[in-house]
Amino acid sequence: MNFLNKIISRAEELLCGLALSLATTFAFIEVILRRGFGSSLGFTQEAVNYLLIFVGLIGASIGVREKVHLGVDLLVKQFSPNLQKGMILFMYSLNILFCLVVAILGYQHIGILAQFGNVSPEMEIPMYIPKGIVAIAFTLMTFRYLQELIKAIKTPTEQLLAEQQEGGAH
Repeated sequence: MNFLNKIISRAEELLCGLALSLATTFAFIEVILRRGFGSSLGFTQEAVNYLLIFVGLIGASIGVREKVHLGVDLLVKQFSPNLQKGMILFMYSLNILFCLVVAILGYQHIGILAQFGNVSPEMEIPMYIPKGIVAIAFTLMTFRYLQELIKAIKTPTEQLLAEQQEGGAH
């Protein structure tokens, strides 16, 4: 599991870095072409939009891994430590369920798009390619939340609450 985790983590980081670099490069080239030469490549705005959505969604998976997702713990802290841990486990379970449902719906949506053969307006690529990132990203987030749930179950209550207090610092 640790080897798979390292591979997925590295792939997330590399893909986000590459997509962000590509989006920045496309935007820069487009600005130079429009301002300096009065022309355009035509596809860059759409490509930049898709790349930034890609970075945001894969970045959300990285956020789950790094425990930087938002949480409201003011109410949780009012209960006993064991109940707090139970609430944390319940919230991880809800997150898993939500991400899993969105991933499944995303894969179903990809199938529908593939059947209809829709293409993007500017780049004219099949729409299931850019929209497929939703299914992939939510699959990754499901995996990450599942990892967090397993870790939380194995971690003693006091240690888990201390880690939650610190914001998930490793």
